[in-house]
Order: sequence, then structure tokens, then C-alpha cells
Amino acid sequence: MKRDRFPSPVSEVLGRVFTRFGIDKKIEQTKVLRLWSEVVGKEIDGHTHPFSIRGGNLFVRVDNSGWLAQLSFLKNKIISEFNKKQGQKMIEDIYFRLGEIKKKGEQEKKSGVKEKKPRLEKSELDRIKKNLKDVEDKAFYQALKRILIKEKLRKRR
Repeated sequence: MKRDRFPSPVSEVLGRVFTRFGIDKKIEQTKVLRLWSEVVGKEIDGHTHPFSIRGGNLFVRVDNSGWLAQLSFLKNKIISEFNKKQGQKMIEDIYFRLGEIKKKGEQEKKSGVKEKKPRLEKSELDRIKKNLKDVEDKAFYQALKRILIKEKLRKRR
């Protein structure tokens, strides 16, 4: 990488790092997953769950075959809506699969017990916070912190 000035602003360095490791693309893909309910509406969202996006293909679980058939007919419209909202061609195809749909909080209501999420040790969290201490924007700080925590947990598995 060519260094044009020293010291470089953190945002500039992070931008280059994100691009180099493909994190910027993953962030865009995550936005697509979060847009699902907004694009398809409440009714369809209640019967579906987008769970992955790879190579421009969106994978969605559907709770019954009736909805799966209906969504197959609406697939092209959904794809064009996503791409219009993103301002670029993020989704090329959607694959619907039958499966169980668990909406946020649904499992907790049924069992009355909150699922325990894997956690990082305090030393690991402190190291992440130390590395992000110069990030001034709170929203950006929180987003980076979540990404780094998820990456640590993923590597641990």
C-alpha cells in the first residue's frame, strides 16, 4: 500500500483494511439481510427468514410449501426491489428452502429461558476496546466492535 501522509486518519486506514479483507462487502451483504422485512412486508416476513448471502445469492427459509410456491412467483420482483434499495446489483438470485422459522424472541417466549450466547473473555474484550480507542464516532465504534467480536467468536469455533 502506498503511504501518502503520516499519520493517516483512522477512518482512512480502516477503509483500506475493510476493502483489503472484503469486510466492506460483508457489511453491504448484512444490510441486505436487514432490509428483508422492509422489502417484502410484514406478512411475508412472518413466514420467512433470510439466513445467508453468498456470491449475490440470497438464501431464505420459508415455513411452509404454500408460501414457498408463492414466493417463487414473486422472486424477480423481490430481487429488483432489493437492488433498487441498495442502488446496485447486490442480489442476482434468491433460493427459498423449507425450514423452521424462529423470529427474534420467539424461542425465549416458548421456553421462558434465554439462550446463552458465547462470550469473549474480559481480556479479549479489553484488547478490542483498546484497539478501537481512537474511533470517535459512537455508531462506527459499536459497529466495529461487533464485527471484531463476531470474528473472534468465529475463529474460536
